[in-house]
Amino acid sequence: MLTRNQVKLALTIIGAWLILAAVMAVLPHLSSLPGSETVQDYSRPIEGLRVRSTQPGELEISWNVPAGAPLDYRLSWARAGENFPTQHDQPGNAYPTGPSHVITGLDQGQRYQVRVRARYDGSESDWSSTVESVVATSSTDPTAPATALPGPPLNLKAEVSPNSVTLSWSAPQSNGSVSGYQILRRNRDADPEGQFHVLEDNTGTSATSFLDTTVLPDRRYTYRVSARNENVLGSEYADVEASTQGAATEPSAEPAPLPSPAAAPTPSPAPTATTTRQASQSPSQSDLMPALVSERDALIALYHAAGGANWSQNGNWLTDEPLGSWQGVTTDRSGSVIKLDLSRNLLSGYIPAGLGSLPHLRILRMSGNNLEGPIPATLSNLSALINLELDNNNLVGSIPAELGILLNLTWLDLSGNDLSGLVPTELSQLTGLSVVALSGNNLTGAFPWWLSELDDLLLLHLAGNQFTGCVPAHLLNTLIEDLSSTGLPTCREALTTFYLATGGAQWQRSTNWRNAESPLAQWFGVTTDDAGRVTVIDLSANRLTGTIPTRLGALIHLQTLDLSDNELVGSIPPDLTFLTNLSTLYLGGNRLTGCVPAKLREIENNDLATLGLDFCR
Repeated sequence: MLTRNQVKLALTIIGAWLILAAVMAVLPHLSSLPGSETVQDYSRPIEGLRVRSTQPGELEISWNVPAGAPLDYRLSWARAGENFPTQHDQPGNAYPTGPSHVITGLDQGQRYQVRVRARYDGSESDWSSTVESVVATSSTDPTAPATALPGPPLNLKAEVSPNSVTLSWSAPQSNGSVSGYQILRRNRDADPEGQFHVLEDNTGTSATSFLDTTVLPDRRYTYRVSARNENVLGSEYADVEASTQGAATEPSAEPAPLPSPAAAPTPSPAPTATTTRQASQSPSQSDLMPALVSERDALIALYHAAGGANWSQNGNWLTDEPLGSWQGVTTDRSGSVIKLDLSRNLLSGYIPAGLGSLPHLRILRMSGNNLEGPIPATLSNLSALINLELDNNNLVGSIPAELGILLNLTWLDLSGNDLSGLVPTELSQLTGLSVVALSGNNLTGAFPWWLSELDDLLLLHLAGNQFTGCVPAHLLNTLIEDLSSTGLPTCREALTTFYLATGGAQWQRSTNWRNAESPLAQWFGVTTDDAGRVTVIDLSANRLTGTIPTRLGALIHLQTLDLSDNELVGSIPPDLTFLTNLSTLYLGGNRLTGCVPAKLREIENNDLATLGLDFCR
């Protein structure tokens, strides 16, 4: 028989269950009560993106309708291996209102990548996963058989060394003959998922190997190889991963002796511990060592200026042992310092001027430390220098123009600092540069156009600065892993955006404006200088319609802009004030509205008064 306490306990448990059941039944209806609101998450990416091509030059796109009620969608596309457009008004964007779209005018036989996102009132979803497809082709001979698409390469492998990656594979076994291969690469440490860069669009040979000598040490790469049948790219591909390790090996041969500096000053005594600086201090002029001292004294000065006592590795420093036994120092047979590698070694403080007293130095690496202050101009004394790597520190000030006399330099990495000012034009004298990395600073001014004249340039990193202007189109043949992050268009893209914004298809004359192979100088109304920079655009009385796009302000080398006597509407974009070389501006005979940027009145030859518009305040 149950006791009174047992009965009470049973009733309590039953009551608790009844209350919980009632609460659970009411919860679904609470959102309908006054003052309650359900917050919908619209950030989830669209699912079910489908891409196919049944007509030449076209892609048919569709996707699943997401939650909520999107205002419209943003569809973005680019050739496989190229960057998606970064600006909303660039070619490669569409804004359909329904969950499908047909992209026309694409290159036949080429693989394209496509992504989509939903646009809501005040927000956007994340981008969908990227989907790729090959565009269908047509034949000028209706009786000719369709070109068979080759299958994917087989047994793709990667053999890695610090300086290169060798790819090898077997030819596809079916689906058409192979005339060449496309090679793409992704840096998994820097590039977003699915974003590849073109190493070789068409090898033009059936050889089943490829050597990539543009890799960096300590990087993770993914390679993608597709087979080609003439101009038709296979619909399938093969991927392989490769990780480089360690730094590039140095030549073992003794470098050619350089003449010793004449009348070198008497070596200074070794600094004592009392000269050690705190990391937060900057050197005064009285603290800087003479430009030329003994190699041992130059290294001792570096030890004290850069907090050597706190380095993670400082074996044998400040001892009487040969310099070649000091941690991070390499010497040749005569005992001269040819390499100094103190990367990621907890250096703090500053770079002393006396470091320029290593006349045989070929490799200087001090990446990934906490060095402050300016880059001393005395580094220009290092006439044998091949590699200068000071990236990922806290260096400030401008890039010394004196570095332009280091004619043996092939590798310049100053990225990830706080450098400011212009990129010195004197660096254009370094014609042997193969790597230029200046990203992640606060550099300003026009895009350093002289980079386009470096025949040996392989790697170029410029993102994270504040450059203006446009990028020479042929630099796209260089491995620019962060071009889209610079926010700068190519000059060809800036003109193409102008063509689309002003109804180019209806212009009276538009010779070569849609010909991707023609030099810009052959486009109707366009004039370039010897370096290929656009200096004149004369499209007067040419039936232009639409608006003047802001992207026109990227053509900062323009001297003459004549868009008069057309049917342009809208306002004059303030970006035209970036055209500081402009000496002639004619916009009359259009239907422009708004106000005229006041700075444009300074242009020597203009017809702004005929517009009947006020100047902007």
